[in-house]
Amino acid sequence: MLTPDEGATPQAVEAAPVVDGAQPAKVGNDAASGVDAPKLPGWIGQLTAEQQAEIKARVAADPKELDQIPKGLTELYSNFSQLKAQSVGALKVPAADAPKEAWDQFYAGLGRPESAEGYTLEKPQIPAGMRYDEAQEKWFRQLAHTAGLNQAQAKGIFDQWNKLQEQNYQAMIQSRVQKAAQATETLKQEWQTKYEENMEYVKLGFHLIAPQGTKDEAFKELQRVGLDNNPNFLKKLAELGKRVGPAKTVVPTGIAGSANEGPTFTVGKGLVGRQ
Repeated sequence: MLTPDEGATPQAVEAAPVVDGAQPAKVGNDAASGVDAPKLPGWIGQLTAEQQAEIKARVAADPKELDQIPKGLTELYSNFSQLKAQSVGALKVPAADAPKEAWDQFYAGLGRPESAEGYTLEKPQIPAGMRYDEAQEKWFRQLAHTAGLNQAQAKGIFDQWNKLQEQNYQAMIQSRVQKAAQATETLKQEWQTKYEENMEYVKLGFHLIAPQGTKDEAFKELQRVGLDNNPNFLKKLAELGKRVGPAKTVVPTGIAGSANEGPTFTVGKGLVGRQ
């Protein structure tokens, strides 16, 4: 196998002819085994010693590299012309400290719309329990435009983000259902035959701290931290409800047949609101 000859000099390669033609000269030394080394084109003799050594090393490592080297000056010039034509109008990444105008021109060449409103983004189907945030969409558009994203990139990220949000929401709902079932089982085992009675006290305690039921801000906060399905918290609600006592019908003195309604309870998604 051909190996680089450290003692070789540029003169080991015959000078290229003035015009294209046959290149009969051998380049480099013969292999130690006596087998002729691959013949490199004569024009390579005009390169520096370092450049010649690099070419020899590439061919020695992979003989197929020889097929990638132009056979003569005509082919070399043709390759150069093609490369130059391809580079005309090619995008060049601006320097890090280049003015904003240079970066805007570069991003426009990549397909970024003129403004953040120029992106075409499709709103997803809104699952029950979720809502669409217009402010977040506006924020995303501006972020994508500032980052130089083109239409396909922005839409791809936008769609995947919405898909992820929906998946996370469904996972949260499933987790709440499981926690509610676990809380129910825990309290049934602890309260036994008193379960139904104690749950009425839980509802009463819940009504005292969240009079508006599931619409109450206090309930939303309890739900956010998961206390609406926490057995220990539900037992505290039951204790609170017992201190107040169950709802009663009160008949004011002297008014026959009149009655005041006791507290009412709103059914919620958590265990605290179950009938």
